[in-house]
Amino acid sequence: MLFSQDKLSPEISGMLSIALPVLWPVMIFSAVFNVLLLSGSFFMLLVYDDVLASRSGATLAGLLLMVTVAYLFQGSIDLIRSRVLLHAGAKADQRLCSRLYDIISRYEREVGPLPSGSAPVRDLDLVRSYIIGTGPLALLDLPYVVLFLAILMLFHWALGVATLAGVLVIVTLMLVGDRRTRQPALRAAAIAGSRFTIAEDVRRNSEVLRVLGMSGRWRASWAAVSLNLIAAHDELADVSGRTQVVGKAFRLFLQSFVLAIGAFLVIDNDATGGVIIAGSILSARALMPVEQAIAQWKPMIEAGQAWRRLMSLLGKIKPAEPPMPLPRPSRSLEVQEVVCGPPGRQKITATGVSFRLSAGQALAVIGHSGSGKSSLIRAITGAWPLLRGAVRLDGASLEQWDPEHLGRDIGYVPQAIELFEGTIADNIARFDPEATSEKVIAAAKAADVHDIIVSLAEGYGFVLGGANGGGLSGGQKQRIALARALYDDPFLIVLDEPNSNLDAAGENALLAAIAAAKERGAIVVIVGHRPAVFAQADHILIMADGHMLQMGERAEMLKRINFAPPPQRAPEHLGE
Repeated sequence: MLFSQDKLSPEISGMLSIALPVLWPVMIFSAVFNVLLLSGSFFMLLVYDDVLASRSGATLAGLLLMVTVAYLFQGSIDLIRSRVLLHAGAKADQRLCSRLYDIISRYEREVGPLPSGSAPVRDLDLVRSYIIGTGPLALLDLPYVVLFLAILMLFHWALGVATLAGVLVIVTLMLVGDRRTRQPALRAAAIAGSRFTIAEDVRRNSEVLRVLGMSGRWRASWAAVSLNLIAAHDELADVSGRTQVVGKAFRLFLQSFVLAIGAFLVIDNDATGGVIIAGSILSARALMPVEQAIAQWKPMIEAGQAWRRLMSLLGKIKPAEPPMPLPRPSRSLEVQEVVCGPPGRQKITATGVSFRLSAGQALAVIGHSGSGKSSLIRAITGAWPLLRGAVRLDGASLEQWDPEHLGRDIGYVPQAIELFEGTIADNIARFDPEATSEKVIAAAKAADVHDIIVSLAEGYGFVLGGANGGGLSGGQKQRIALARALYDDPFLIVLDEPNSNLDAAGENALLAAIAAAKERGAIVVIVGHRPAVFAQADHILIMADGHMLQMGERAEMLKRINFAPPPQRAPEHLGE
């Protein structure tokens, strides 16, 4: 073997495991299919040279029966190899689907911003569409051009040479077209990704754009990118279209030219009348795979570029090996000299943070805006990878836990509340297919949102509309997110500004939920700037400029920071 699959990436190795078992049958079917393509030419040859000369109806009937059977086999084999490629495309999609989810879900955490958003999904669609299309069949038919040329040479060397010259001209056109379309294709793909990103930004932030009067500016950006995309596609279509038109015109000319050569040969008694017709048909057959390959060149280039982009992204996201399951955490949270920052941005936003909490304790994290509070929260939950240090639950670092198993023991309310398409019950239960109504209702009652939910028209079956919460208020979304965090009694509860949209009743419910969680032995970490966050905190940690400024017990820390806010306004020096 020229290579060992052990040395290849899992993606390439996996695709080879799909392609190799499929390739050989398709190649065999293609060989039989192209041999059967000769049946029409030989039928015409025999009809003109034998049937018309002998005037035998029986011979004509026999030839017609044989060519009919050949055509039936030809159609069946063509259908079979198309179905095989369709199956191969589906298998390739299934093989890459899980790894594609790894890109979407893990790339920004482990590498950095994902180029062009969800463009990898479109890349996979391009690859699958090419595999199940006529492009691979055109490539598999190309080698049989030699067979057609050889038979033309047997008819007469002039026919073979003329057709060979035509094939070389068309191949040259294809290579020139590829060279001229490569850069326009890359440019068009990049601009299409930019336009998709703008579309996603506008969709997510349509309200803000309208209220702040920014719609016109984004419309101008959208129009500019769209014009650039149109120009890029026009350039690409112009180059590829000219190549196809020239190739098609040349093929028609060549067919007539071969017919003329055949006529000259008949005049000189070097060939029969049947050779004229058969040679013309064979020359067209010889050029057809080449012309099909030219027609499929653009999709092949796009699929190849999409494949390379996918492999580049997948090469940066290694398949996750699930660690050995550990018992559910129940004793402690330890943060050891944690250093973290946004993935892929070479920026440290929290450094040198260390503390330890035991079961039943709560920590309030406070500090100015940009002090690193949310960065620390993301590091504790594992949302951001650590640059240095460790976060340990019951002595085991987060890397030792299976994220799927650990997720049930972590409750998290981020600053930006995101609810997913589905019912309120699904969102609270974290879309657990084995969730029970008792656990969902218990979490809702713990967040004191049960009465709000049942007051809705469909109760727990109320369908949320994704990020906009299906028309719910900010406070309602925040309380549903709190219920989701409390679902199934997690051990570690991390709340980032959980009361930013809550009224007095909501804050009371939040404090009661924190108190209940501490009582059952959970650890709670809260980020906030309102005085309410201190009520259930056992310790207070102050962040400043990404560093842990100081930490201590609540009473002691309140004295240190002289926390005595006037009743009419919140303390600005503790502001978020």
